[in-house]
Amino acid sequence: MIKLFVKILIVISLSLSLSTFAFSDDHKTSKEIINELKSEIKELDAEPVKSKLLQRNKKYIDDLKAQRDALLKEKEKKEKIKAAKKEIQKELEALGAKPIADTTDIDTDEEIIALKKQLKELKDKIAKEKEEKKLAEEKKKAEEKKKAEEKKKAEERKRDRDQAIQTVKKEILFLGETPVSEFDVNNNDEYIASLNEQLAEIKILKAQEEKDIQQSIPNWFIKVPGNTEKVMFVRGTHVSDTLQGSVDTATNRALRELAKKIEVRLNSKQDEMVREAGLGENTASKTEINTIAKTVVKDVTLSGWEVAESKIVSLDNGNYRSFILLQYPLGMIYKSFINRIEQSPELKSGVTALKNTETFKELEQYVSEFTGA
Repeated sequence: MIKLFVKILIVISLSLSLSTFAFSDDHKTSKEIINELKSEIKELDAEPVKSKLLQRNKKYIDDLKAQRDALLKEKEKKEKIKAAKKEIQKELEALGAKPIADTTDIDTDEEIIALKKQLKELKDKIAKEKEEKKLAEEKKKAEEKKKAEEKKKAEERKRDRDQAIQTVKKEILFLGETPVSEFDVNNNDEYIASLNEQLAEIKILKAQEEKDIQQSIPNWFIKVPGNTEKVMFVRGTHVSDTLQGSVDTATNRALRELAKKIEVRLNSKQDEMVREAGLGENTASKTEINTIAKTVVKDVTLSGWEVAESKIVSLDNGNYRSFILLQYPLGMIYKSFINRIEQSPELKSGVTALKNTETFKELEQYVSEFTGA
């Protein structure tokens, strides 16, 4: 046993001697490497691992390198995390959010996770708000469009109602009646109904009235006596709620018709006279003769006419219908016409030629028969 123990001591001693001898050549270099590694590790804010008992320098250098590499890897990881964090924070700030505060009780990975979660929640919120805003705007536009369409339809309905009201009113007025007042009803629809009801009643009354009138029309009104060169006949009729109003209006209508017919007759006579006198190129003479004709026509409605026939019909509704037949001696208008031609200063140079025409002499003959001269 003692021999065995002595042998072991000898082996250990030899091993130590060989180790010391092996390191004697590179001790200085290994120490420098160890010191450099330790410096690098301290710069990385860590304490270098300690050499183990009886550990060879080479193994210790490997341990230091492993520690340094691990620290560098960790540093690189932290820098990447820091860069990612900074990027997320910038994105959060760009979206108007304040990044969550840094904490020391959570590691960096958890902080990145928290920031990413915050960013995602913020983006989701913004997207949701954007979608809600879009939907709200679309809803608003739809409501505005609906209101515009309803307004347009309401305006169209109002325009149609107003047009319908005016149409019925015009028809009632045309029939000689006064439309009911719009203040007697609550709305336009009721007013249109009232107007249509009034119009229907008026048409019934007018139909009956027309029937009565047709039965009461005198034959001389239907078959007016023929006009000659000596006398002209015209007729007029009117319905009024007063007898005198009916007679006067019927007479005035007949007189207006008389003036139109006499104007046509005189225009024909003056054209023939001017042509026969050779004054067709004399504009001044033609204008003067035309002025004289218009002047004497105005006198027609003042005097000279006579009521040849008349009839007044009392209608069932209390109104009166008058039928008037007027006659007018044309010799009177011819007399006024040729006298003014003879007395006109503007026609002095051409009056002789005018008086020598067949038409002028014909008119003088009618005047002579009218006056009995």
